[in-house]
Amino acid sequence: MRLNSRHPIFNLQSSIFILPTSYFTLTMTTTYRTFGLLILFALLLSIYTMSSSGRFHIVDEVSIYAVTESVATRSKLDTNAIAWTQWVNSPGEVLGAFGQDGEVYSKKGPAPAFLALPWYHGVRLLSRIGVGLGILQTTLLWNGVVTAATAVLLFLTAVQFGYRNRTGLALGLLYGLATIAWPYANHFFGEPLSAFGLLAAFLSIYLWERTGRLAWMFLAGAGAAIMLVTVTAHALLIGVLGLYVLLLGLTPSAPRTGEAERRQGFPLVPLITFALPVLFAGGLLLLYNNVRFGNPLDTGYHFDSGEGFTNPFLSGFWGLMFSPYRGVFWHTPLLIGSLLAAPAFLRRHRREGYAIAALSVVLISLYSFWWMWWGGFAWGPRFLVPLTPLWVLVLAPYVQKYVNIVTRLPARRWIAALGVRGMSVVVLALLSFLVQIGAVTQNYVNYEIVLRSLYPTDWADPLKYGPPNQSLRDLLLSPVFGQFRLMRENFIANTDLAWLWADGNVQLLVLMVGVLVIGTLIVALYLWWRTDERGENVAPSMPLRVLIALLPMVLISTWLGETGRNPAYGTADQGYRAIIRDICADARSTEDAVVTIAPFSYQIPMNWMPGLCVPMLPIYGYAKTNLDHPEADQVMAELLATRERIWFITEGLPVNDPDNDFERYLAEHAYKASDIWYNDFRLLRYATPRLMTEAAARRFSIPLTTRGGEVVTILTAQVPELVDPGGMLPLSIDYEVVTPQDSDLRWFVQLLDPAGFPLALLDSGPVDGYARFTELPVNQALSERFALQIPPTAAPGIYQLIAGLYDPLDQGAPRLITPNGSDFVEIGKIEVGE
Repeated sequence: MRLNSRHPIFNLQSSIFILPTSYFTLTMTTTYRTFGLLILFALLLSIYTMSSSGRFHIVDEVSIYAVTESVATRSKLDTNAIAWTQWVNSPGEVLGAFGQDGEVYSKKGPAPAFLALPWYHGVRLLSRIGVGLGILQTTLLWNGVVTAATAVLLFLTAVQFGYRNRTGLALGLLYGLATIAWPYANHFFGEPLSAFGLLAAFLSIYLWERTGRLAWMFLAGAGAAIMLVTVTAHALLIGVLGLYVLLLGLTPSAPRTGEAERRQGFPLVPLITFALPVLFAGGLLLLYNNVRFGNPLDTGYHFDSGEGFTNPFLSGFWGLMFSPYRGVFWHTPLLIGSLLAAPAFLRRHRREGYAIAALSVVLISLYSFWWMWWGGFAWGPRFLVPLTPLWVLVLAPYVQKYVNIVTRLPARRWIAALGVRGMSVVVLALLSFLVQIGAVTQNYVNYEIVLRSLYPTDWADPLKYGPPNQSLRDLLLSPVFGQFRLMRENFIANTDLAWLWADGNVQLLVLMVGVLVIGTLIVALYLWWRTDERGENVAPSMPLRVLIALLPMVLISTWLGETGRNPAYGTADQGYRAIIRDICADARSTEDAVVTIAPFSYQIPMNWMPGLCVPMLPIYGYAKTNLDHPEADQVMAELLATRERIWFITEGLPVNDPDNDFERYLAEHAYKASDIWYNDFRLLRYATPRLMTEAAARRFSIPLTTRGGEVVTILTAQVPELVDPGGMLPLSIDYEVVTPQDSDLRWFVQLLDPAGFPLALLDSGPVDGYARFTELPVNQALSERFALQIPPTAAPGIYQLIAGLYDPLDQGAPRLITPNGSDFVEIGKIEVGE
């Protein structure tokens, strides 16, 4: 049947979403099915965007993202930006390992981080030209793209299995909106990518089995390779797929002609073709491990600390399948329908059904043995996400039947035609949808914290971190019900929607655009659904197809523009964001590094810094006491030896905090040039010993005397003779306290222009305030370090560098006097270059 321009799908003017009739002229270039795929992808991506929190939930995500950021901005593999995660209470939160160089590397598979690079680069490019997008927030939408693509692939799989287009669309929607795939579309985990890879491999094997074309087998191997590089343990699933390929090659299902007949004579050729991408990816993975840890078999997991497949099987199996805490049937009730549909699926697709069963048994068994089978802070059994599209595919025979009922019978006859089993599946689908609504609208981490108060950690054995296998007696404590408990207690405070802030601030523009975009796509979907499937060779015009493709982009752009103002990512030109602005305006990428003691605000530089700093500076993120660990000490020593300047950032810490090991370390080993507060954040600039390599030592032995007669003798000084505008001038002074001091003196250092005005100056206590003059030892050589920040506008010429001491507690803050009556010591002449 040919469609005409009066068909409902070409008359969107009948809806509230008005579009010109001229957009809907017929063409012969896009099929009915392709248009349905486009609508499905656009609709799911739009829903995922509107349900995204735009923030991390779990430290695992941060680790993967840190790899993406390092590779994209610096062509490095480290995760030093979150080095502090190496020293936490639970082994489950240690997301990396130290390489031989002391740098931190993620234990997570690299595929999710690497495959997100094109998306990341595109966003960063827009930020660099002044669009000002939050790079982290945008990148967190990536798995929404992956999950929507998986739903599209599921649609195509159903069609290849012989089901109608509407059935494929229904399965795609069920997968995308009624399973745990939806919450994980809003996370930066690897499981959504594994789901895509597994389904791609499964479909490609099926197409090879039907056509005999080895190209399909190569694509199957590519899907398996993605799985391997995402989670190394998925090698077991690849083994199942390989065995499946071998069995298919040995026992073809039906006679074939041409290429298919030739394949039957060489059963190992398909297996070898399948293995080639897997072996290539495995080789890259071994190289990746060797580059990081010096051992191709070292993945970064801490098996010597208790990580491993050590859990009792029945405990993990119960937990993954049936426990209220993580049971898959509680978190996706729809999968009960998959069990009901399994016999019908096996009758129609015996080989494929057994393959799905084998894959399921292997993955469930694998993670039943895993020490942290529950996946840490997570929603449902996240380790089983890769199986979800295959489990939804099993519903195809039932869904086809139900779709036929809905499309061919009037609504009043649906219930009778569906019967008890059909209505049960419908109810399960609705329940699954509601469960996912709870998961994406409320921050489930809040309820995880509640559970940890009910099931406290046994700190004598931190491997038991987290709630145990809940029994059915604890059903009402399940996170499934906990999400609705959060809604009842305070929906807004527990919100996990980026456009609805916890303080009640609603981003109305995002909400309005989201409603319009999703509403338009639903109308398009409805009209597509009503179209007769026999109109395979006709479709709406190119403008309409372009419009459908652009709608989610419009929504994403609006979402990014509005949610970037979320206070969780800082306020423009204030606090941490002002620090980032100033660093990027002045930094010299090859010579500078950033060290942060702000472990609760790491998301701010991740979101904004790559768009402002070009090239990007390396960031080393620590907690204030991490320097107790030799790995951190090694990194700091390396920075002082290889970098010229260090930008040091703290959050919520006082000056000279006695517990801030890093500030004390820098005071003792580097040369501080400035110390500026930005609200609750603090930025300190240090020169490193590398700038002193050409500094000349100058001897003085000049005593400085207080009004009370106490004496401090300046022995020597070391300072470079040349500095560039905008550079740092480091200075070290060796001195001796000759007589005990009654007052806490302070140092001053100034660089004076020919007229005697200071070009740069600094005021400091001993050891940058970590010591007091009244407590310094007498008649012992001591050393003090300073640096002056030279303004970038400094005029070239010769300047005078002076230093001395003054008593801030004495009236008038008098300076100490030299034997010739001067109140300073001239360190020397300094040339400021061109």
